[in-house]
Amino acid sequence: MLRIGLCDDDLNSLKYTSKIIEANIINMNFEAEIVLSTKDQELIKEKIANHEIDILFLDIEFKSEGKNGIVFANELRVLNKDFSLIFVTAFFEYSLLAYQCKTFGYVLKPITAQSIAPIILRLKSEFSQEKNNFIQLNKSESIRAKDILFIERNKSKTKVYTACDTFETNYSLNNMQEILPKDFIRVHRSYIVNQNNIQSINRNEKIILFKNKLSCPLGQLKSF
Repeated sequence: MLRIGLCDDDLNSLKYTSKIIEANIINMNFEAEIVLSTKDQELIKEKIANHEIDILFLDIEFKSEGKNGIVFANELRVLNKDFSLIFVTAFFEYSLLAYQCKTFGYVLKPITAQSIAPIILRLKSEFSQEKNNFIQLNKSESIRAKDILFIERNKSKTKVYTACDTFETNYSLNNMQEILPKDFIRVHRSYIVNQNNIQSINRNEKIILFKNKLSCPLGQLKSF
C-alpha cells in the first residue's frame, strides 16, 4: 500500500484536494491511501526523512507560514531521494523550476477531478511496474524490499524491521531468501540484512547498525 501525504497552508484547498485524490484512488482501484494531510512542513519533513511517505503533493506558495515549496522540496530531496513529488500550485510560471526537484508531476489550481486523474493513473502505472519490488508478508500486508533494514527469525516467527515499523510473517529465513533481491545477505543464523541500509558495522561488538539506532548481530556466516 502506497502512502500519500499532502502539504498546503490553505486548509480549504487541502481538504478539497484530499477528497479528489481519495475519489480517484477508489475509482481506479489504486493500492494507496492518504496517511497525512497537513500545513506543518516540519511534520512532513520528519515523515519523509523516515520514509513514511511514498508520494507527496506539495503546494509551492506558503503565504502564512513555512518555506517556499521549491526550497522545501530541495531540502526534502537531501533527506530522501525516493519519494514521488507532485507540486500543486496556482502559478504556472513555477513549472520549470519545479521540475528541477526530481518532480513526478505538476498540477495547477484550482484542482479538479480531471486534472488529478492523469497523475493518479501515472502513479498507479508506476506502482504496477515496481510491484515485483514488494514482498508479500501475509494475506493483508506487503512491504517494499528497499524499506527493509533487516529480518530476524525468533522462535516460530520471522520479524521484518523497517526504520519505523516491525512486521511479522510465517516465512522462514530460507523462504525469505528465495524471494528477496540479491542485496539481502545472511549475516547470522537468525538474521538477514539489507546491505543498502547498513549505516556502520562494529566488528569489536559484532553488531550491524542501522538508522533509528536499530541493530542486529554480526555472526560468522558472512564477512564484510
